[in-house]
Amino acid sequence: SNTVGLEVVLRWFGVQEGDEVIVPAYTYCATANVIVHCGAKPVMVDVNADDFDVCLEKVREAITDKTKVIMPVDLGGMPCAYDELFELVETEEVKTLFQAKTEEQGKLGRILILSDSAHSIGAEYKGRKAGSLADVSVFSFHAVKNLTTAEGGAVTWRRDLGLDDAALYRRYMLLSLHGQD
Repeated sequence: SNTVGLEVVLRWFGVQEGDEVIVPAYTYCATANVIVHCGAKPVMVDVNADDFDVCLEKVREAITDKTKVIMPVDLGGMPCAYDELFELVETEEVKTLFQAKTEEQGKLGRILILSDSAHSIGAEYKGRKAGSLADVSVFSFHAVKNLTTAEGGAVTWRRDLGLDDAALYRRYMLLSLHGQD
């Protein structure tokens, strides 16, 4: 499911107690719950009144040295302003605040952008498909979504993150199966 996918990504990235994850206040409870399940603190920020996208200024204000992930939500299948989010996390000011605690965080060297793409399979943003817009995107195949298998989900990640895709896949499988191989 999208919920499990989001939690697995947070655990893979090493999100833990003492860390913060920025999420929009207008979302489904599972988006924030997975952060709590990892022991971290959800930091809720407001959304724009006109498009319900996460407010970039509020995100900027919420970033601290404890921030590990920004988790925008493609509400109603409308992709967020990903280019602007990437511009923000790539600024020297924000990158200087970032304190890597794990090998994965060190490899990325900045805040991870993890998209709650539960509703946006098939959506496009500036000519690019959902699933390729954030560092990692998680989709839902629940019965009320626009593509359904009655339940389930999918996780996609950008191939240009400098990660070992095979190792990442093996780690995801172990996490999703509670350590069983």
